[in-house]
Amino acid sequence: MHPECKIISTGRLLVFEGIDGAGKTTQLQFSAQWLRESGYQVTTLREPTDGPYGQKLRQSAISGRLSPEDERDLFVLDRRWNVETNITPALARGDIVLLDRYYFSSIAYQGARGLDLEDIRRRNEAVAPAPDLVLIFDLVPEIAVLRIRQTRGEELNLFEKVDYLKRVRDIFLSLSDPFIVLVDASQSEKAVLDEVKTAIVKVLPPQ
Repeated sequence: MHPECKIISTGRLLVFEGIDGAGKTTQLQFSAQWLRESGYQVTTLREPTDGPYGQKLRQSAISGRLSPEDERDLFVLDRRWNVETNITPALARGDIVLLDRYYFSSIAYQGARGLDLEDIRRRNEAVAPAPDLVLIFDLVPEIAVLRIRQTRGEELNLFEKVDYLKRVRDIFLSLSDPFIVLVDASQSEKAVLDEVKTAIVKVLPPQ
């Protein structure tokens, strides 16, 4: 599927991206509520999915991370499944689809493990439609990791986590697709949501 080809419908595909701890999932939830209150039909999704390939990816986070190549390939399979099972039908119905992570996370996270960024992009754009909007929530990794510890109660190897997330963040910041909007995630939740709403309004279909 060509990266510039979009599914023809009144639906919109809005993607929430960023490093772990940047607050994207919280902002997706706020946005879904706001859009529903505004009269839009909304579908919220996440990747990895709860489908067969997504479950393998989630299990690997517990049992031990896969090789970069196996992880990349499994994400492509999971993404294709998500597109066929969830994203395409929702867009065809005219829904506003809010997606927690998409192939830009693959570019950033597998790219930070040493894989070629353009190869990751090509593999994913062959199976995944281009989004209407990608919001990248930007936050310095040191703060993101502290947020994870405080909100989730997870104990992390801070040096290892921060070092990896710095590479991930650098890749996110290097992306220059025209549909990408960078959001300063260091602000208050309300200030961040205001930025999110401003970006979303510009791509919504007329009611």
